[in-house]
Amino acid sequence: MAVATGAFALPADDHALGLKAYQRGDVAGAMAALRAPARAGHAPSQSLLAFLYDRADFAAEAAQLWQQAAAQGDAEAHAGLANLYLTGRGVAKDEKAALRHFSEAAARGHAAAAEALANAWLKGQLGTDARAEPAAAVAALRRAAEQGHLASADALAAAYRSGGYGLALDTAQADAWRARADAWRRARATPASGAAR
Repeated sequence: MAVATGAFALPADDHALGLKAYQRGDVAGAMAALRAPARAGHAPSQSLLAFLYDRADFAAEAAQLWQQAAAQGDAEAHAGLANLYLTGRGVAKDEKAALRHFSEAAARGHAAAAEALANAWLKGQLGTDARAEPAAAVAALRRAAEQGHLASADALAAAYRSGGYGLALDTAQADAWRARADAWRRARATPASGAAR
């Protein structure tokens, strides 16, 4: 039985139809299914439709939808807005706004945003200053490292070994982060099972 779309469908049902259409490569069908729930304020639909608009070079339309979804706490929307503010596509370039949205997305469990935020702290980008705000830097690095970000794990291992970022010297923590980083390196260097050699 087909799920109705439009006025009588639940926004979540239309979102599911839009997502399935996108996954099978039917972008036009996905956009058609997502428009009604996006207009109704369904944040996941707004966010996915914004993503499709962004990929089609309609960045201003994407920004508007992502702003609506971000206001509802949607992590994908915060990440999308962060990238727009970072590049100045569809919105005025604003590194502080990019940092704010990457931070919101990361706090809501968005792995790519957590990695982008950690990289900003590691490189002193987007107005970050680890010397001035070591606790914020450590929090960003820890969040990203716990999701497998190698550079963050390396930075934490070094910081616990040297007292960086204001952390107390802790060789057990340093060794634990080093071991995790080394395990990830080995796993990433191992060819996938069944891959051509």
